[in-house]
Amino acid sequence: MAEVDREARVNELEARLAHQEHSIEKMSDEIYWLQKQISQLKAKVSALVEGLEQVTPPQSSNKQSDEVPPHY
Repeated sequence: MAEVDREARVNELEARLAHQEHSIEKMSDEIYWLQKQISQLKAKVSALVEGLEQVTPPQSSNKQSDEVPPHY
């Protein structure tokens, strides 16, 4: 009887291991895909920032300090 229990436990452990290996492989694929998406989004954001910098003039911090408040 003990041999049957041991064999059943080994079979259960092997099944769990196979399931975990499959889950790890799926997660690894998902992480790869997400990293690829992140890289593409970073490139798009950089391009957008560069485009905005070309379109809008740089803000001057002295401009605000030189202006008289509206209540004067």
